[in-house]
Amino acid sequence: MSSGAFHCHYMPTAAPKPCSQCGALVRDGTTRCDGHKRQAGSFADRTRGTRHERGYGAAWDRIRARVMRRDAGLCQPSLRHGLVVQATAVDHKVPKAQGGTDAEDNLQAISAAVHTAKTNAEKLGRAWDESAWFAGGGGGQISGKSVQRTEQQPNFRQREIGVRGG
Repeated sequence: MSSGAFHCHYMPTAAPKPCSQCGALVRDGTTRCDGHKRQAGSFADRTRGTRHERGYGAAWDRIRARVMRRDAGLCQPSLRHGLVVQATAVDHKVPKAQGGTDAEDNLQAISAAVHTAKTNAEKLGRAWDESAWFAGGGGGQISGKSVQRTEQQPNFRQREIGVRGG
């Protein structure tokens, strides 16, 4: 049996895994190495503050709901280019960082793909060229619940929101 001495063996909590960004082995049980855990400006970047600290609290939720209702839940930039795409967010036409406000005339319903492209252009200090983005096929990333050309569906908006024509 045992001589009374207690032997303790520590086992790692998880086998090392490759970092999902660069492939370096990560030993802390997560999927990213220290260099990729947080990127400045990303949602994981704690320096951005909470949504409430950035001005997106309960009042914003009410404004967002009004804009989504006003725009029938459809991506407005896509509609301007003949596409019917479900919106997933509300966008500031003029970004808050450039003096834009939460006034409803500065807000539009927008799809995730268009919002990402517009936001990325603004982060790089470029003017958002909506027409060029759509002319180039939307970067191949136009997605949503339904995508149709409006020319083929002249009464698409009435059908989308359940309004019957008279």
